[in-house]
Amino acid sequence: MLNARVNEELVAAAGVEVGDVVLEIGPGTGSLTAALLAAGATVVAVEKDKHMATLVRDRFGSTEQLKVIEEDITKFHVHSHFLPILDEKSRGTKKYAKVVANLPFNVSTEVVKQILPMGDVFSVMVLMLQDEAALRLANASIQTPEYRPINVFVNFYSEPEYKFKVERANFFPQPTVDGGVIRFKIKDAGEYPPVSSNKSFFFNGELRVQWEAQDASEITSTPIFFC
Repeated sequence: MLNARVNEELVAAAGVEVGDVVLEIGPGTGSLTAALLAAGATVVAVEKDKHMATLVRDRFGSTEQLKVIEEDITKFHVHSHFLPILDEKSRGTKKYAKVVANLPFNVSTEVVKQILPMGDVFSVMVLMLQDEAALRLANASIQTPEYRPINVFVNFYSEPEYKFKVERANFFPQPTVDGGVIRFKIKDAGEYPPVSSNKSFFFNGELRVQWEAQDASEITSTPIFFC
């Protein structure tokens, strides 16, 4: 990411404050990590690539605000890592973590599916996606071609809001598409729509067929880019 202000705007979109606990997915060189730490957050950064994980550790030294975990986010056990941290910081009141990430687009669908049902851990997720995908997730209306099974899932578990566009010139190497930032206000289980069961809601009938047929192209078919 060539423009540090974009990282600051990502942090602001998530409402990150001093004392917050934040999951960062794929910290890369640590540009967003730096903005999160500057805001006073405790950051758990999950990085699949060994080289990049080492780079981030070396960049920020031994700060107690940062924990870098070398693991694939899709295999990361969120509850075992976050619940002890949140319990320690709660001081008798329920505390939730946040997610802020500039993701490789080819894992965006998996991350959305993984994180949104975790309303017992997270309150907010802010992601950088392809701009077209961010707009479609936030603004697609029922009974339009843009409204897909992923929209049903997103709206069941969260309240999505498109925040802002990030011009492609802000990235290096420069991609062929613009980025877009979306904020998900993650619902607690008590806020879910009234259905007989979550499983039957998503997997019965035609929706089940559509859902099982979708893959990462549901969100993007464009090559990924990194910060």
